[in-house]
Amino acid sequence: MGNVNGADAPHRGQLEALKALYDLQEKDLEIDRLQKEAETLPEDLVSVKAQVEALEDRLAELLERQAELRKEYNRHSLDIEDLTAKEKQAEAEQRQAQSAREQTQYENRIQQIKDRIKELLELSTPIMEAMENLENEIQEVEAQLAALRPHLEELLEANRVRVEALKAEIAVRLEERSLMAQAIPAPVLKEYEAIRRARKGTGIARMHRQGQVFRCEGCNVVLPTHVAQKVVQGQLVRCPSCGRLLWKGEG
Repeated sequence: MGNVNGADAPHRGQLEALKALYDLQEKDLEIDRLQKEAETLPEDLVSVKAQVEALEDRLAELLERQAELRKEYNRHSLDIEDLTAKEKQAEAEQRQAQSAREQTQYENRIQQIKDRIKELLELSTPIMEAMENLENEIQEVEAQLAALRPHLEELLEANRVRVEALKAEIAVRLEERSLMAQAIPAPVLKEYEAIRRARKGTGIARMHRQGQVFRCEGCNVVLPTHVAQKVVQGQLVRCPSCGRLLWKGEG
């Protein structure tokens, strides 16, 4: 790569603006770090929160299943109650029967009712057992939740305090950033902020020398000679590869 030292005298004011811009970016990156820290939940809070949510989901499933079983059990109970009334009515009518044929008809009807009642009772037994098992599991899950929820509340409160402290620190940094920005020409600042948004945090990069070549620290691409010359002069120039503004750095 050609020599860049024979360029025109540096535009000192522009170089100072780029230096100030690079310092501003350091402040922006610090603010970004604090904001990310504020948005990131501590691992212990994430863990306990996940446990509580899993238990709440499990409890909801158990209660839904319990409601289904109760509905089915109540339906069987009503059917048994209705059939028992019909059985009593059939027995009463049988006693009033005048012929053997009628007696036999009632006996058959009564037996059919008894068989159906027996069938429903047999169906109700496993439902009752399942309901008892569900009730035990529901109580166990509720006990686990009762033990975890106070701990979760403590962790949430500790996190709230942590976030509030970080927000206060961010507010201080933003005020410092505002003062720093006043030393930078508005068009330069606007261009930097647009690049920073597009490049996820960095809008300006230093140019560093590596042997006979100069590289952009943002993307590590070798810069053409004419670009390096402009950077040394303090001209406002972008990296031809990543598009960041370039600053020659100190020293």
